[in-house]
Amino acid sequence: MVRIYLVPLTATGFLEYVDTISSLVEDSFTSAGVRLETYNWPEVVKPSLKCYDWGRMQYIASCVVEELYKKTSTLDPEGYSLGVGMLDAYEPGLNFVFGLAVPAKKTAAVFTKRLREEYYGKPARYDLYVERVAKEVTHELGHLLGLQHCGDRKCVMSFSNNVVEVDYKSRFFCEKCAVALKTMASHYMSRTK
Repeated sequence: MVRIYLVPLTATGFLEYVDTISSLVEDSFTSAGVRLETYNWPEVVKPSLKCYDWGRMQYIASCVVEELYKKTSTLDPEGYSLGVGMLDAYEPGLNFVFGLAVPAKKTAAVFTKRLREEYYGKPARYDLYVERVAKEVTHELGHLLGLQHCGDRKCVMSFSNNVVEVDYKSRFFCEKCAVALKTMASHYMSRTK
């Protein structure tokens, strides 16, 4: 089983949905033949202001991931950490990112502010928000396990430039990515026995 630690980066926007999101993510991986063991981190790990770009009013995604790595990596060297928070983030050259994974550090983050309908001036939709977050968490975990972006627009590993593309893709891995994921997960499990 692959061990995943879900770490809240903010007090709202994730903690109240963590059980539902965990179940959806586990279901996505189980459908691909990979079992996850998810653990909820016991406290909020808010990024420091050194990661905040005041000029853009966004967090720098790589800085957030690096801080998360420093705070969580000693707990379980074989586990993966993924932070989730109601934040807006970017990487140089991009206007924003929904998430960022650094496989070498077994750490990723998902930034959910732009996954909310309210961000676009629409009424809140719990079901849509949770589904979007679950897709992006599944996507970043796929990267942590070694998957690249997929050309199949319905695959959860397809790259999303905007929330419309997040909505278009499914929460599941295409057949090609599922086969690759099973192979990568089996290598992980053989190392951790």
